[in-house]
Amino acid sequence: MSGVSEGYVCPRDGSDLVPPSASERSAYIRNGIHHCETCSGMLLNADAAASSFCAEKLQEMHKGFIEEGTPVDIDCPFCESQMKVRSFSFQRLDGSLTEPIEIDGCPSCSSFWLDAGELHRLSPPSNGSMDAKVEANSLAIVLEILLQLPVVFV
Repeated sequence: MSGVSEGYVCPRDGSDLVPPSASERSAYIRNGIHHCETCSGMLLNADAAASSFCAEKLQEMHKGFIEEGTPVDIDCPFCESQMKVRSFSFQRLDGSLTEPIEIDGCPSCSSFWLDAGELHRLSPPSNGSMDAKVEANSLAIVLEILLQLPVVFV
């Protein structure tokens, strides 16, 4: 799927991002996940999500970046605004919180960048594969599960 792009580039390494429609994973399409085949990072945008549940969750998360967050030195791949970083946890069914992860969010649009390393902290260790495509597929499943849980700004 390399080389298939809608004009968006990875804010970390400048590689073309693979759009959801070119992915082999339905989770990417449902959740509007563009991904980088080089670093396994993921770009989400509420308008790109086919799932109304995911779009609503991303809109909810976006509210936390309008007034809050620390500016970071990356531009939003969707609208080119300077992104901000915030820490999030997800509330498990038993009421406990996951370990906080940092998410880069755009204060102008409902876009988010997740570095692969952040999701690694919440997912079980991989089988040792260094293949970025395999890693991105695994992380998409973790992300899809997390989006089902309540979000808590920390």
